[in-house]
Amino acid sequence: MDNKALIRLNRHIDSMPSLSITVSKILEVSRDPQVTAKDLNKVISLDPVLVGRVLKLVNSAYYGLRNKVTSLVTAIIMLGINTIKNLALSTAVLGNVQKDSSFKALNVDGFWRHSIGVGVTSKLIAAKIGITLNRQEEFFIGGLLHDIGKIPINVLFEENYLKAIQQADFEKTQLIEMESKIIGITHSEVGKMIAEKWRLTGETYECILHHHDPNMASEENFKLVASVSIANAYCNVNQIGFSGNRYAKKIDDYILSSVGVTEEFLDEIFETISAEIEKASVFLQVAGQK
Repeated sequence: MDNKALIRLNRHIDSMPSLSITVSKILEVSRDPQVTAKDLNKVISLDPVLVGRVLKLVNSAYYGLRNKVTSLVTAIIMLGINTIKNLALSTAVLGNVQKDSSFKALNVDGFWRHSIGVGVTSKLIAAKIGITLNRQEEFFIGGLLHDIGKIPINVLFEENYLKAIQQADFEKTQLIEMESKIIGITHSEVGKMIAEKWRLTGETYECILHHHDPNMASEENFKLVASVSIANAYCNVNQIGFSGNRYAKKIDDYILSSVGVTEEFLDEIFETISAEIEKASVFLQVAGQK
């Protein structure tokens, strides 16, 4: 990437608002295994917009509650701390990227369906391999945000990005290779810049940076990153959404066995993935509302 383009990219990412103090505080307190609904209530209650979204989510048609929930503490208890944490983070992320995303090279609906698909598939893998319930949402967020770096590329370099997508199709190769060749930077590298800007936690940071090569992940986060990598390849092969990558690299048997899943398991959960995508779509509609 030439210097002018890099400066332009850096300026664009610098102009993206940082995560709010409320969201940062929610992420901080939710890491404490002893955190309670009352603890989160103290933080969330300072943000009227987030309070509204929490109540809107718990009262959405998906949950099908008979009686309307009006208490924030009750909503937090019913949804769970991890769902609240991810609603806060998703609200911040979607609010950031929807303001100036034209999605000329990528289709916005296809992009988000792919992102949600990778998130829910990663979470299903986490459940399969025995990851504790309170950590499974980390797999969802890692999958949801793995391609976040494609958004600034799409906004700033849409003509070259379209060329990269078309060339990857023509050569039947991965888009990330064409990004490097035609644009001079990959979505993983741009995603790393965004993750640093937002001060995202280590596991999410590593999913964004290493989902195309989980062997580069730390030992601590290997299974999470590898699960996102497997989910990404699976969603590409099965055309669950579309984020520019039609030709996924075959999932390495070593990666599958290291995580503890098989291709047969992935085939078995196809319909479950579709149902979970619809659930997550409700979640993100609430998070992304202005």
